[in-house]
Order: sequence, then C-alpha cells, then structure tokens
Amino acid sequence: MNAERLPSKHVVLLGVGHTNAHVVKMWRDNQIANTSLTCISDNSIATYSGMLPAVLGQQIPPSEMEIDLVRLCSAVGARLIVDDVAGLDIERHEVLFRNRPAVPFDVLSVGIGSVPSMEGVTNDGEFLVTIKPMQTFLQRLRSAIIRIQSDRASAATNRDAGTENSGRLKIVVIGGGVAGIEIVFCLPPFVASVCNVELELELITRSERILESACDSMRQRVAAEISKRNISVVTGQSIQKVSSSTITLADGSVRDADVVIWATGAVPPELLSQLNVPLNDRGFIATNATLQSISGQPVFAVGDTGAIVSEDLPKAGVYAVRQGPILWENVQRILRDQPLTTYVPQQSFLKLLNTGDGRAIGEWKGKSFSGRWVKRLKDRIDGRFMNMFRMLYDMPDSMAQMQCKGCGCKLGSDVLESALASLAVNSSNNGAGQVQMDDAAVVPLSTGGQVVVSTDFFTTPFDDMYLAGRIAALHSASDLIAMGASVRSAVANIVLPEGDAVSQRRALNELLQGALYEFQALNADIVGGHTIVGPRLEVGFTVLGEPLCETLLQKKNLRIGDRLFLTKPLGIGILLAAHMRSQCSARAYDSLIDTMLMRQHTLAAIAGQLGICAGTDVTGFGLAGHLVEMLTASNVAATLDLSNVPLLPGVVDACNAGIESTLAPQNRRVGGKISATSDQQMTAQYQALFDPQTCGGLLLGVSAATVDDFVAAVQNTGLPDPVCIGQVCERNGEKRSIVVE
Repeated sequence: MNAERLPSKHVVLLGVGHTNAHVVKMWRDNQIANTSLTCISDNSIATYSGMLPAVLGQQIPPSEMEIDLVRLCSAVGARLIVDDVAGLDIERHEVLFRNRPAVPFDVLSVGIGSVPSMEGVTNDGEFLVTIKPMQTFLQRLRSAIIRIQSDRASAATNRDAGTENSGRLKIVVIGGGVAGIEIVFCLPPFVASVCNVELELELITRSERILESACDSMRQRVAAEISKRNISVVTGQSIQKVSSSTITLADGSVRDADVVIWATGAVPPELLSQLNVPLNDRGFIATNATLQSISGQPVFAVGDTGAIVSEDLPKAGVYAVRQGPILWENVQRILRDQPLTTYVPQQSFLKLLNTGDGRAIGEWKGKSFSGRWVKRLKDRIDGRFMNMFRMLYDMPDSMAQMQCKGCGCKLGSDVLESALASLAVNSSNNGAGQVQMDDAAVVPLSTGGQVVVSTDFFTTPFDDMYLAGRIAALHSASDLIAMGASVRSAVANIVLPEGDAVSQRRALNELLQGALYEFQALNADIVGGHTIVGPRLEVGFTVLGEPLCETLLQKKNLRIGDRLFLTKPLGIGILLAAHMRSQCSARAYDSLIDTMLMRQHTLAAIAGQLGICAGTDVTGFGLAGHLVEMLTASNVAATLDLSNVPLLPGVVDACNAGIESTLAPQNRRVGGKISATSDQQMTAQYQALFDPQTCGGLLLGVSAATVDDFVAAVQNTGLPDPVCIGQVCERNGEKRSIVVE
C-alpha cells in the first residue's frame, strides 16, 4: 500500500463556476505533485445558468443543469469545503471562515459570479424571488406560487366566495436582458406544473429597449414572440418598491404583481469587498490580462467576478468558459514561478435564446436566426459542456476493492469475540474478571463513585481535517452517551502521514479544532493525547465521563414488551462507500454529514430521567449485530418491523447499484440469527441492517408505558423523532433471535 503524504502546496478555488470547474476537470489526470486542490463553495451543487430556461420550460429535469460538486471533487481527488467565507488574509495567504480554521493557499482563484442588482429598491413584499442563488431558485419560486394560491384559497373559504383574481396569477419579471427574456418565455410550463391558473406575464426593464446588447434583427424576432404571447413590456422604468401584491415604478406608478422575479444586470457579491484585493469602479476584482489580481498576489479572478482593466467585457458565461484553459495554465506557471500567459477575449460570441416552445433565437456576428434547429444547436453546446464534468463521476474499478474507512475499517465481530473469549483480565478489586462487553467500561474509584471510559479511532473517511476531527470526537463520545454517561475529558490518539512540519502542524491543528468544537458542545475538554507519524491518517479519542443517573444504559436490560427505538437512519457506511467511488450525490452527502454531526447527548439525559435503562449505539457491527448483542445479553428475542427501519436518502439507490461497506460481508454472518423471507432479504432495509455506522444512532429499549413521554421529550429537544422499529418478545429457544415482519 502506498503511504499517504501531506502536500506542502495548495491550490484553492473559491467558487466552482464555469472557469474554476475547468481546473477541477483537468486535475483528475494532471494532478500537480506535492499539491492539494481545495474547492470552496456555499453549496454542494453548482448550476449551469444556460440551462435554467430549459428546466423552467419542463424540457429537461433540474438535474441536467447541475454539477454535483461532491461527486466531482471525489472523482478528481479534490477536497470540497461547503461553508461561508468571511474574507482573505492576503499577507498570510489564507482563506478565512466564520466557523472553521483558515485554509492556506499558494494559488487562489476566485470565481463566485455576480448577483442581480437591487440597488435603491425597497422590498416589503413576501414574494420577490431572485434568480440567484440559482440552486434554490426553482424551490423558492414554487413555494411562492403555492403560498399565494393557498392564501387565496383560505381567504375565499373565510368569505364563502371567490376573490376577483383567484383564478389569475400575475408574475412580473424584472430585467430585459437575455435572462429575463428567457424566463418570460419558458415560465408558463413551470407554473402549469405547480397549479392550474391563468397566467399573466409582464417584463419591466430600466433600459429603453429590451436586449440592449443584441443586434436589431434579433431584437425584432424577440419582440415578435413577446407580442404573439401577449406579454406586457415596460421599458425605461426602474423599480422603486416591491410590496406584497404591487410594485412601484420610478415614475410613481403602481402595478399589480403577485410574484416578482428579479433577473437584472450583474453587480458584485458583497464578499468581494471583504477579500482585501483591488476592485474596479463597479466593485469587481481588478485583474490584468493574465486574470491575476493587479495586486500581484497569487490571486486570480475569473468569470463575472473578475474585471480585466484593459478590457470592457459584458458579464457573459461564454467568456468564463474560454478563460478556463488560461487559468489552468497560469495556476501551473505560478507554482513553477514562470511568466504567465494572457487571455485574449473573443471579439464576438454566439447568442442563443430559448423561446420555451422547442425553438430558439440566435445571433452571430450581427445576424439573427431562429427555429428548432437553433434549439438543437443550443442543446448540443450545453450538453457537451455539462458532459465534460459528468464523465468524471465514474471512478476506476479498483476503488471497489479498497477497504472502507470510518467504522467500515473495524475488525469483524466474530474475530473480536473469539479473541476476547480467551482473555482473562486481572482486577485489583475482585481477583480475575473479564473484559466488560458493554459500550464502555465502568471503573470504580477507590474514593467512591465511578468513571466511564471508552476509546475509539479509525481511518478517517474525510480529507477535510476539521470535519474529520468533529466526526471522530462525536463517534468516540457515542459509547459513553450510549451508556447514559456524560463526557468530561478526552485524550487524542492521532496518526499523521508524512509531510513537512508546516503541513503536519496545520493538519493537527485543524483536527483538534474540529474535535474541540464538538467536545465543548458536550461540556468536555481535550486534556491530552499522543501523536505518531504513520502511513495514513487515523484519528480517535479515549473519552472519560461519569454516569448521569444511578442506573446506566446497558445491553442486558431489555425486558419483554419493550419497544425498540432507533434515533438515526441507517446507511452511513453504504453512503461512505459510495462516496469513495464518487457515487454519493451531493444531496445524499449533505444529509449524511448532517446526520453524522447530530449530537445525541441530550438523549442520554432523557433516558435517565424516564428510567430507560436498556440501550446501545449502532456503530461498526451494524444494527443487526448490536441488536443481537442486546438480545443475547438480556436473554430475550425481538420482532423487527422492516418497513419502519429508516434509511438515509440515497441508500436505496446505492444498494441497488451493489455498493456496500467492506465490513458488511462480515457483519452479515449474524444473519443466521435473523428469520426473514427471501423477498425481505432483497430489500435495502434488510441490507442496511448489516451496514457499519460511523456516528450512528442509539438503539433503546423503551417500556410501553414510557413511549409517549419518551417521544414527546425527544421532540422538545428539536432532534428528529425516534423511530419504533420493533418490539422485545420472549425467547423461545430457537437459534434465531430476531424475526423480521
């Protein structure tokens, strides 16, 4: 096995739009030695704006305009950080965040686009929908339409009569450029997919005419389409105020508007003013022709974010796409300390405008054209661009044989049990005893009282050190929480890969900062630790605490009639395995991380208060393995309602694709103690019973009389509702202790 090594140089992409995405694409087959690539985004999905009209027009599904950054970064070996950036420390070459350690860079490329201008506009309305962030535009627009229709229905019911405009919806689009025009053309099918209503459309622009940058013939074609569709157009007017059902124009006139879609010209995001680099007079990052900041720092600004001081370019995606190869070349040249190459913008570019009816209008070098063939041309160009990234999602077959990380690299339960069975432990208190088989060891103190102790560590499944530290802390604390104990102290156990002193120091600092963030949330501190250098990154903690109540949560305390409650969905190991293969979608990954970071210490307190005394955490041996441990220790059996077993989003698809953790086959050896039909065994829920969980949920036995109080208490914490997945029953002497229903 090749040993890992911490890189000493760092390329950082802030934003993964058209230009920066090219660097990510090139990275897969052209990784730079001793250099890492980090992508920073405020969303795990990037959208291709050129395909939004087709989505609105119901011509393609939303997924077609999305670049899945989780899968893309996994495929090329880049680190993805989804968080809000607070600024730059330009002297130290660091990207700053509000809630996590800074990220160093040797080269930084900023490509966070632009936002619609709302300068001088007062917004008192509930239903103004900006087209950015584009990742949430469809959801926000849909919610606004549904809310309006719901409010109208309620009002009509209260008056026992319909309202004058209950069957009409007026949407006003602000902005007379290509974006605004395409939206008014393509919007009707989207509205029809949400509700059955008569739609009235209006377009308002501050320009004296629509499509200011287009040639006359293209403008005439668009005007003819607008007229044919009875779309109202107001030119030469800016917006002064947006209210709940009206808009006020600069001349003081008021117009009806149920929903306002904002698609105006580009202005810089607020973040650019916080990056400590020179800006142009409009607030965009000023660059020279090499796309590098005029400050001379190793900072590039690309796409809408940058403004070449020697050029006066419109904000258009075609320039951003063409800048990609220049940026990639110059990133390499900066690292090699070589002169940079210059970007020469094209003098003209092809304009293609989707009319929403299977046709498109185009312009090239002052001449316009339209028809279905133009739409096919646009689809071909857009599809070719997106396919460049989707093709990267397929990982090499060898990845399927790599050992999983997290709890997926745990030793199998049968090997562990056989080793411990022959182990005698000398005890100063009671002569000879045996290793305690609960989640944590309870050590009596000579001065009275008890200390609850456990240790856990793993090969981290994440290349984000801060996240790895958080996950390791919560996973290590889980054993104490599962025993009904508080966590008071932690001692770190960390194996760092080879690397220079600066890289190792930074990696260790990020790990410990992430861990400390979680331990402090549990009212615990890191009080010591041990670090060594080894072939791969491994991290964990020995945790010490004390019982919250006189009676601990233990595996042996199940009673006949207890309901079995699970506090987190299953599938963590399956999704981590999918992520290793770049097959875990961004939405599934977001849900996975949120679930893993869900703290459960309040559940231990609730259990103690309600007298619940049977429990464990679902970790490396999977739900089936840990449930069998409880049933065996308590000398009972259980029925399991397979349909109630909760799964994380994306787990069913991963199971259907044959993806599983490398520990799952060993965990399935406990399947001989489970009675299930062949059909049941084919379901994703059944497969997930053997899935190793990292930061998994608690499995609690709750008496029937306590169920309502338990569920209510958990709901009061804001945590997701626990799910009842089965019931404890009498053991009838059969080998099988779990009956699947």
